[in-house]
Amino acid sequence: MGSDGARHRLVIFEDPQCPYCREFEELSADLLRREVAAGAVGVEYRIRSFLGTESVRAANALALAAGAGGFDALRSEIFANQPPEHSGGFTTGDLLDLGRRVGLTSDDYVAGVKEGRYERWVREIEEAFEAQDPSGTPFAVLDGRPIDSESLYNPEALGALIRA
Repeated sequence: MGSDGARHRLVIFEDPQCPYCREFEELSADLLRREVAAGAVGVEYRIRSFLGTESVRAANALALAAGAGGFDALRSEIFANQPPEHSGGFTTGDLLDLGRRVGLTSDDYVAGVKEGRYERWVREIEEAFEAQDPSGTPFAVLDGRPIDSESLYNPEALGALIRA
């Protein structure tokens, strides 16, 4: 998200089922959207799926949403409606409903969610991301330097890092 010419580059690792990621979203999403809009930071989300098949299904839906221009909207909706870890949530029906709420109704999105189009890729990138994100989620790197978790949950501190 954001411009390739932004002053800073922020890489955020999240798992759709991670309650700490939901907390990060609740606390810092507005700040990040403002800073992206201002050109201060470009944000790359790396969606993890280590919390089970529910996370894999959600990551597949997010990949499909990215192709349709609805990644951020679906990501927000997923965190707002996050089921407990390993609860069986994020079923195909759940993801189709969440997609519908944010305007993802195309035949391609629906078919991709139903068939699990990117689930193999999601599992493959999880292996790569595990090596990059050994600390769990959320985890973030600003301009190649890890951000301490306290700053992730403190919008003022995170904003100061982005604006520095």
